[in-house]
Amino acid sequence: MSDEQTPGRDPSGRFIRRAAEAAHNLHTPSADGMHPMAKILFGWTHAKGIGNIIFWVLALLAVIAFAAELAIERHDSLSVSNSTGFYGIWGFVSFSFAVIMGWPLGHLLRRGENYYGDAGGPPADADPDAEGDDVAAPPHGGDA
Repeated sequence: MSDEQTPGRDPSGRFIRRAAEAAHNLHTPSADGMHPMAKILFGWTHAKGIGNIIFWVLALLAVIAFAAELAIERHDSLSVSNSTGFYGIWGFVSFSFAVIMGWPLGHLLRRGENYYGDAGGPPADADPDAEGDDVAAPPHGGDA
């Protein structure tokens, strides 16, 4: 009889790698900081030329959808919606409108850079002569 061990077993005959260890490895980030499930789900996005592949697949799907629209007879209540490419154009115009309206809405809702005061120094309303330990914490307005 030879002294060779069965692959995957220790000298006592037990399996070296248990299922719990394998499951643990699926939840432990690697040295590069990437979670293993992220590699499984999104690792394909790092392949060379994947952007071109995605572009051409979407272009092919658009051509197929346009060709299918020519073959389908529509019975919409609005006459303009029966025209070829109406829903594609309507979707593009609607999405463009939503993107363009984000600019004035952002200006309306955005705060100024110094809204919370100078990031490097004390607050503008703090007394510079007061000791740090004696200053009471400001009220938060919530339940205490």
